[in-house]
Amino acid sequence: MKQWLSLWMVVILSACSSTPTQYHTLSTPSGNAQAVVMTKPIKSVGVGPITLPTLLDREGMVIRKDATTLEISDTHLWGGQLEDEFLRTLAQQLQSRLPATRVQTVPWDLNQTPQYQVVVKLDQFDGTPGGKAWLRGVWQLQAGDGKILSGEPVTLTRQTPEAGVTGLVKAQSGLLADLADQITQGLAAR
Repeated sequence: MKQWLSLWMVVILSACSSTPTQYHTLSTPSGNAQAVVMTKPIKSVGVGPITLPTLLDREGMVIRKDATTLEISDTHLWGGQLEDEFLRTLAQQLQSRLPATRVQTVPWDLNQTPQYQVVVKLDQFDGTPGGKAWLRGVWQLQAGDGKILSGEPVTLTRQTPEAGVTGLVKAQSGLLADLADQITQGLAAR
């Protein structure tokens, strides 16, 4: 009887197994022909810190169901900390637009303080698979001494290029490209 009970438990647990976990990462598409490229000489740009809403400070992806309902996925996870993913990808996007500039991320050594620093504070970075992705917040451009030179509110949306969470992540990566374009234009205006 005990063996049957053990076998029955194994069968039940096998039937209850969940969908395999998928890990996602933000990316920098190669050869972005529409990217704003700046040739104005800027010695260095620092990226960070990036501030995300507390809601996004988790492994599971935040997926928007509608205007008032969010889901924290337990099968679609970020491959690393979202803050690090965001910082790395934005820095890569900026480097592709500023080829003659040293782009670095926080933290940096005091003897390598950048000429300009980009600080990003987000209120929203989520989306709906098969729908749209959103990035909303503010970015600030600071001088190397910390003086705020400008601040720009940002509200960006992108249609997901395909259904599913993979399409959402691709759209979110595209939002970082759009943000990098805005920041590059802000730097060009200096």
